[in-house]
Order: sequence, then C-alpha cells, then structure tokens
Amino acid sequence: MLTVIRDSVLSLLPGKRKRGSNGWISFNAPCCHHRGESPDRRGRGGVIDSADGAITYHCFNCNYKTSYRPGRHLNYGFRKLLSWLGADETLIRRLVIEAVRVKDTQPEIAYNDTATEIFFKPRSLPDDVRLIDEDPVAFQYCHGRKIDLDRYPLLVSQRTEYNLNRRIIIPFTWRNELIGYTARAWDPFVKPKYHSQYDSNYVYNIDRQLPNSKFVIVVEGPIDAMSIDGVAVLSNECSETQADIIDSLAREVIVVPDRDRAGTKLIDAAIEFGWTVSFPVWHETSKDVNEAVVRYGRLFVLKSILDSRETGRLKIELKRKRLYS
Repeated sequence: MLTVIRDSVLSLLPGKRKRGSNGWISFNAPCCHHRGESPDRRGRGGVIDSADGAITYHCFNCNYKTSYRPGRHLNYGFRKLLSWLGADETLIRRLVIEAVRVKDTQPEIAYNDTATEIFFKPRSLPDDVRLIDEDPVAFQYCHGRKIDLDRYPLLVSQRTEYNLNRRIIIPFTWRNELIGYTARAWDPFVKPKYHSQYDSNYVYNIDRQLPNSKFVIVVEGPIDAMSIDGVAVLSNECSETQADIIDSLAREVIVVPDRDRAGTKLIDAAIEFGWTVSFPVWHETSKDVNEAVVRYGRLFVLKSILDSRETGRLKIELKRKRLYS
C-alpha cells in the first residue's frame, strides 16, 4: 500500500528514460512548456524514488520541484505533475484518496506537511480592542448574522482610524499564534467593507478544523466561514499556497462559491485543484453561505451543501453554466 503512488508515477514516465548510477531516472521534463519555458528536449527532468514509497521530482531546466512521502497528503504541485505525465482525473482522485488512507492508517510514518513549513508574520491587534458585547450596535449586527460569539470571540475598537470604531475585528491565527486581523464594517456607509492587516496566502479558520472531520468547506469570506465552521480564502480566488494549506487537512474539500459572477473564479480554482463544488438549493435565493444560514438555519445549510456537491470537471461546468449564465 505504501508504494502505490510511487509505482503509479513510475508507470507514467515516458518510454525514453534512463536511470543513472546515482538513482535518478532522467527523461524529457513534462513541466517546462506548462510554465512558459521551451519544451525540454535534453532529458532535464528526473525522479528519484526509495523503497519506502517516497518519490521526488526535479526539473533541471525550469527548476520545478515536487515530492511525495507516505504520511503526507498529495499536494497541488504533485497532482499537477501527475496530470503533466498523462494521469487522468480519475487516477489522480484515486491517488489523493490513497494518500489520505496511508496517512490515516500509518501515523507512525507521518512527515511534516507543507502547511507546517509556511510562515506568516506576527501582527498585533489595535491596542484598545475589547470584546464585542461592549458595543451594542456591533453585537446586534453579529446577532443578526447568526454568528456564534461563544465560539468566535470577535472584538471592537474605539479608534476612528480606518473607521475601526464602526467595524467588527476578526482575529487571524496560524498554529494558534496571532498573525493579524480583518475588520469588517457593520455600518453599510463605511467603505471599503474590509480593512485588513495580514500576510497574503492565509486561510482563515484553518486552526479550528477538527482533526477527524471527513470534509472541509471552503468559502470566500470569514463571516461565511464562521457560519458553518468552514475555512475562508478571503477572496474569490485561491492561490497554490492556500490550496496546499487546505489539502494538508487530508480530507474532502467542498467549495461553496458565492452566487455572483465573481464566484465563478473560485469554481475555476476548485476544478484546477481537483476539489468538489457544491451548488446548494438555496443558491437561487441567497448570495452566500451566511445569508442562507440567516434565512434557513445552519443545519439545513450544511446538509444542503453536502447533498448538492458535484465532482468532476464536466458535471461542475454543466452546473455552473446553468446557474451562472
């Protein structure tokens, strides 16, 4: 079982290849022309494998690198390599599941995932923050948005700079350390809607995901994430780093896009990263997850997300065309 992914990669390698005395198998790199470089004709791509099922790829032309070891999730970079080698969507999805199975059944061989190697600069909160229940207007706003303030202790400030006194402050943590915040205006006349202090590529609420969950729900905004205990990519796009952070949870990823034109960008990302997309029944009446929770309740929204998920590029594209055209 530990060598299934390694063996699959080796079986996909082109026929014209050679193994050197140092263990590297060389062949024309499949990555270069996908990364804006000239196609490799000099055998500059290579993999090296080991008996424990680990395998590493390195292109000495465009410098693309990726690897897999049993006990890790199958990250985005490695999945791209599989597709460039000719693996179809079904095989890639099967290997993603296989990597999860190995990680679950062989915990003693677990290695550090990509997410543990990512660093976010620590950033402090405004110096006068206090709990949101000290501000009746902000508190009522959160109550109306059905936010569980026992689970998500939001903050307020009296500072007028950036209109912080008319915003709710949402702390951001990474590995349980404060790395910044976003401040969301509760006053509809305050523009822009968000004032933020955090590094790019952050995924909100990643620290709160339960270790034994079978899935993670990905949305755009932090209030949507709080509504269903999901994670937020904080825009309508998702970077490769964010994808690796989410994939490091090693579970089914379910994307719920906003019901607007911009939401289609998150659908594109889901297709690119091989994730599931959900098109719930309330998409016709609610523009996002939080609005649906306010209207229909959290349990109904969660069940409808699970019941309405689609896998595979074709099914997702057909559903998108019907709902977003």
